[in-house]
Amino acid sequence: MTQHMPSLVITGHDLDFRELARAASGMLAVSVAPSAFAAIRASRDIVETILKENRPAYGITTGVGSQKDFKVDPATAAAYNAKLVAAHATRVPGPTLPPEAVHGALLFLANQFAHGLSGVSPELVEVIAGAINSAKMPEIDGSGSVGASDLVPNAQLSYWLLNRPEAKKLGLPRPKETLSLINNNAVSLAQGSIALASAERLMPAFDLAAAVALEGFRGNLGAISEEANRAHKRRGQRRSALRMRNYLADSRLWKPGEARLLQDPLSFRCASQVHGAAAEVFASAADVWNSELNSVNDNPIIDRISGNAVSNGNMDTTRLTLAADHLRQALAKMCDLAGERVHKQQWPAFTGLPTGLAEEAGAVGGVQFLNLGHITASLVTSVKIWARPSLLNSVGQVADGVEDTASHALHAVHDLMRVIDAGWKIAGLEMMIAVWAIRRRRLRKADLGRGIRPAVEILGDMLPIGREGETIFDIAPLITELQSGSILDRALTEAREKVDPALE
Repeated sequence: MTQHMPSLVITGHDLDFRELARAASGMLAVSVAPSAFAAIRASRDIVETILKENRPAYGITTGVGSQKDFKVDPATAAAYNAKLVAAHATRVPGPTLPPEAVHGALLFLANQFAHGLSGVSPELVEVIAGAINSAKMPEIDGSGSVGASDLVPNAQLSYWLLNRPEAKKLGLPRPKETLSLINNNAVSLAQGSIALASAERLMPAFDLAAAVALEGFRGNLGAISEEANRAHKRRGQRRSALRMRNYLADSRLWKPGEARLLQDPLSFRCASQVHGAAAEVFASAADVWNSELNSVNDNPIIDRISGNAVSNGNMDTTRLTLAADHLRQALAKMCDLAGERVHKQQWPAFTGLPTGLAEEAGAVGGVQFLNLGHITASLVTSVKIWARPSLLNSVGQVADGVEDTASHALHAVHDLMRVIDAGWKIAGLEMMIAVWAIRRRRLRKADLGRGIRPAVEILGDMLPIGREGETIFDIAPLITELQSGSILDRALTEAREKVDPALE
């Protein structure tokens, strides 16, 4: 880490999902605001008082879950906490979390504890802050949560944290600290923040893909025109249509008689409607995520006014899961339309070009020869499977019936990440095929929209047009190029994006 690295100061109250994603990727140095430690110390003093008085308090002087009715002697409470973290950290074969999600989970823990409602010690928060800035994250299983706290992955993370030399030296964990470390949704919130940051970049990529497709298809731009968008009050659609118009600025397609069809298929005509609806859903999900990032999931919380430990259900993830479910469906609809446009662009009856965008009609050449349509269809199918709602999946009776409902946030977020990953590939494939069509039509650069030109230049040089079958075509470099932001940044710069003041 260099001393010039931008920093993020954790206060408990103003963490944004974008900041978490950047910090989790190692782009920000993280510290906890000194002002937070007074509240942290005050709530810890209350926990110590509860222990001294041996008052009944869930997870402090009692067991947890279905063992809540059994007392824990304050004299052995620290040892109980050490066993509790190891016991809950059961390893599960299967996928592990990406390091950035683990990093982000630590960051959320620091933000939650900065509220001073958990009763953990200032020393534990300092250990977490130090761990956030360490270079290497532990390997954590990606399963073990039903969405009522990410118990198993949290416990594995906590076991690593509490076995760091600095934690051992301080005698951590202390009573109540293990429960605070594991009884929250840190992994779901971190993984979801990273997903949202990627989805926010994916939205304009789909707008660009649709605009390039309109150019390659020689579509009718009336569907995204100002005239069409004066007829409704849909903020998302207006923004999407404006962005596509910006991308297509100066295109020959705006001239009368240039569109090939009087009315295009719905997958072209409804692109801004669907993309706009998805943008509105994204904005709602972002609001939910930011408010949850700055909330306390812990149970019990320590109320500094009454001096009591208050049992609650704030670890419930219904709100998160609804947001993730809704966003997955919105993104899946975008992918579905992109898949339809992919096929229409290869279909001679719609394009007026040879089958599969080959140089000439025959058995060899074109995108169909490379199975790009089949690959897209497979990805769209997967997206539709992953987009199914998670919220109402039954969990049954857990912990002797004490935990009789769950909301499956981590499952919803895992599937959201899968949808977003596939979405980048689908948007990239649509763009590749549209660029292929543009090349086949021998369109001049000057005939294209200003924002379309960078995609045609960059992707066009990477496509095996006229060399199909000579070697295996790998689409990974093209998807990486799209995700890097270089194409989108250049598209926006070239388009000299106009902004509708009514949308700001």
